[in-house]
Amino acid sequence: MRIDDIIKNRKTQKVLANEPWSIDSDQKKLKKEIDELLDLAAYAPYHKKCHTHYSEVENGLDSCVPWRFYVLTTKNCRTLYHYIAQKDIKAGKVSNMLAAADALLLVTWLPDPSEAADTDGKEESQTKEPFPYTGNVRNMEHIAAASAAIQNVLIGATARNIPNYWSSGGQLRNLLLRQYLEISLKEILLGAIFLFPEDAASRNATIKPGSMRDQGKEKPTWSKWLEL
Repeated sequence: MRIDDIIKNRKTQKVLANEPWSIDSDQKKLKKEIDELLDLAAYAPYHKKCHTHYSEVENGLDSCVPWRFYVLTTKNCRTLYHYIAQKDIKAGKVSNMLAAADALLLVTWLPDPSEAADTDGKEESQTKEPFPYTGNVRNMEHIAAASAAIQNVLIGATARNIPNYWSSGGQLRNLLLRQYLEISLKEILLGAIFLFPEDAASRNATIKPGSMRDQGKEKPTWSKWLEL
């Protein structure tokens, strides 16, 4: 498809299963496709390098880009589903999507450390993400860059006929789950990208489209040609 058609055909597909689906997708092919999607994310524009604070991490992710991607395979989606049930975490539709997903990509952006943390040379023990984060141009550009990386992945998935959904994360921000996933609370979750089997629509599941897909498309309501 032409890139214009791919963008227009991209749509929210929230696939909800009541019970975990069996792992019957071609995992080798899936890994290759995810690697290709990560390649697309790498080409997202960014204006500022992340703070050097993030080069001193234990997980080995020391890139200068202001985002991080954490990938769960089909097996690990099911493992996380069962962990949530075991710990009785009220994860709502996140659990239903984990039951159906072929993969989950958790995307964080990296806020600049607060001035207090820089001054003290250390941070207090965190129990939640750094909200409110400092409202400055650098952080604004970090969020924009990570969002562009996410959009690249969504468009790439659509081009490969992979049903996809960009979630804000919900209970995946939960301290217990972040510890289980070993994702630092210094990073802020910007999106959980669920990738579903291509034949998801023919399976026993509820598929909810985006509620605002047909809203806001009238260009004159949000764009204006300037005459100077």
